[in-house]
Amino acid sequence: MDHVQPKFDQIASKYADAHQYTLDGISIEYPDWHFNVRASNTEPLLRLNLEATTPELMAQKRDEVLGLIRS
Repeated sequence: MDHVQPKFDQIASKYADAHQYTLDGISIEYPDWHFNVRASNTEPLLRLNLEATTPELMAQKRDEVLGLIRS
C-alpha cells in the first residue's frame, strides 16, 4: 500500500501540536480527544478509531480526520 506513508505524513503534519505515536499506524492524542489510523491487515484500506469526551466533539473530529484521510 504505497499511499499509506504519505497519508501518515500528512496526518502527522496536520496534528503536529499533538502527542504522536507510530507504533501501529499513527496515533494522535489531545487532552479531550484522540485517534489512531492504521492500515488494515486484510483489506486495502485505512482504519480509523477515534474517541472524544463528548459525542459532539467525536462527530466533529471524526469528520475532520475522515476528510483528511479521503483527500
